[in-house]
Amino acid sequence: MLKGASLAVRILGIETSTRRGSVALVDRGQLILSAEHEARNAHAETLLPLIERLMAEAGWAKTALERVAVGIGPGSFTGLRVGIALAHGIGLGLDIPVVGVGSLASMAWAVPDGDGRVRYPILDARREEVFLAAYSADGAELEAPRALARSELESYAARLESAAEHVLLGEVCREFSLPHLLSTPETDLPHASFTARIGSLLPESTPSDPMYVRDAGAVRPELPPSPFRA
Repeated sequence: MLKGASLAVRILGIETSTRRGSVALVDRGQLILSAEHEARNAHAETLLPLIERLMAEAGWAKTALERVAVGIGPGSFTGLRVGIALAHGIGLGLDIPVVGVGSLASMAWAVPDGDGRVRYPILDARREEVFLAAYSADGAELEAPRALARSELESYAARLESAAEHVLLGEVCREFSLPHLLSTPETDLPHASFTARIGSLLPESTPSDPMYVRDAGAVRPELPPSPFRA
């Protein structure tokens, strides 16, 4: 998926791979409205009301949606299950496609346009690990998402000094003495506004299975019926 490709129209974005749950409405690649929460373990009960509020504020009928883009990780196993289950419930109810977007890719797209550096988004993976990947400024994946031991992160960043000009992203980076760090609310954690923008560029057939990177250890959560079911 590269910037500058053709756009789908009205997209609902959902991102639940970290403690921050977020939703967004995007029309032809332009953000209309977004909302987020950071209530602990509250994605399942919080996201539906946020979506309903955004739809009302935007004046969109539920039938206006043409696609759902959902963050597929890597990230919290339980969080991913909640977001993906919700996205599929809405997609099934409205008979619209659901496309999966990498959560690290979403962080990379949050770097301001005009910044040509290679982006290295990094997320806390717990278990003394981080998740990381690399993307070019135009959105091409240079390194696939993977898990890395926290103890290796500083040496990994040091090796980048001899590579292409780069920028590190993610709030977890502030725990280390890492150079070339860009820290903004948009780049610290994945956000649905960028998930939706990427999702507007992807083929309808793009899978939305969770990207765990390592073994999953969570069960699928029970969610209330989708209010978008026709």
